[in-house]
Amino acid sequence: MDTIFALASARGKAGVAVIRLSGPLAHWAVAQLCALPTVRQAALRRLVWRGEVLDEALVLLFAEGASFTGEISAELHLHGSTAVVASVLRVLSGLEGLRLAEAGEFTRRALENGRLDLAQVEGLADLIDAETEAQRRQAMRVFSGALGRRVELWRLDLVVHGRQRGHELS
Repeated sequence: MDTIFALASARGKAGVAVIRLSGPLAHWAVAQLCALPTVRQAALRRLVWRGEVLDEALVLLFAEGASFTGEISAELHLHGSTAVVASVLRVLSGLEGLRLAEAGEFTRRALENGRLDLAQVEGLADLIDAETEAQRRQAMRVFSGALGRRVELWRLDLVVHGRQRGHELS
């Protein structure tokens, strides 16, 4: 499994930009830039590459099974200037075993690792695109897994009733 990275926040100037890494080398990659914090505890760290301070960032590490993707993961919460983001992305792209994530790849990995179901993936897309309060609420209902749980109950009901009638459904 490749270790992937990408800007997880919107492009352009901002107060904060988030770079996400996911895969077996995620923690190793962060260790190339700073002292590692304790897993699941945020720590402020200077990101240094070849003697040059790139930024001072909030660094978070996630263990396998405890991240969005379900994989070993890390997040770098940087100052959001385009120059800072570009410098960190450039360093990460030069590390052996890392590659830039494809569009939607973090979500695909979350689906493949059982962290999200298909309905939740759609809910996440709707949440990201939500512009009104009603859209946000509906997207959150789907993203929270409520729809997936309801569908699973329907599926179980069909299987049980099908077996009671002598039919095998699967």
